[in-house]
Amino acid sequence: REQISSLPMVAAWLTCLAASGSALLASPLLRGAVVQTRHSRSVKMQSDPFATRDAGTGFDDEGGMVRGIAEGGLTLEQVTAAAGQAGPSLPVEKAAKLVLKDPEWNLDKMEMSATDKDFEIACNSMDDAEIVIDVPPMMNTFEDYFFGLTADSHSSFSISTDESSPLEGRMQRRGGEPTVVKIKCEPNGASGTFDAHLCFILENEPGFSKFYKISCTSS
Repeated sequence: REQISSLPMVAAWLTCLAASGSALLASPLLRGAVVQTRHSRSVKMQSDPFATRDAGTGFDDEGGMVRGIAEGGLTLEQVTAAAGQAGPSLPVEKAAKLVLKDPEWNLDKMEMSATDKDFEIACNSMDDAEIVIDVPPMMNTFEDYFFGLTADSHSSFSISTDESSPLEGRMQRRGGEPTVVKIKCEPNGASGTFDAHLCFILENEPGFSKFYKISCTSS
């Protein structure tokens, strides 16, 4: 009789347990844990260390599109290796020729100058600034060229080689496409005015080479 009388209590206990389980499944906290688990699986499948990417949907948590391994994304090892690789550079004998010409009368400046044209840019000391210089063809024949910054240019300047014309090549004839040089200044927290000089050298017509000064004011 005691066993029979305890059956209603057991049934009530089971009913209470089932209700508690349903409440847990509906809990936002648990739903968050399930989402996190899904993201954890996605992180294992993706190609980089950023844990906010979902390889299944192709979007990150903020709605931005991402590229997975199947779409040509880079692994962390590949990114690290690329960061340690030096960009294109000139042969030593050409780099040694990256020096300013002797000052001469500049009609545009109405003064003696070692540069043909000067540019000024500005940025926050924790930011960067860029400038694109187009060098139009000035000869009636194709001419071999090379360009680069002088050795005394401030270390905050660099040439964005992946967004510029090749460091050395053959220039178009007059009226053709210009040679493009993109220069970036990254003060890395330093304040002041920094200078760099760009030399665009025509190997066979050095008298027609071009020289530019770029000044960046960082504040």
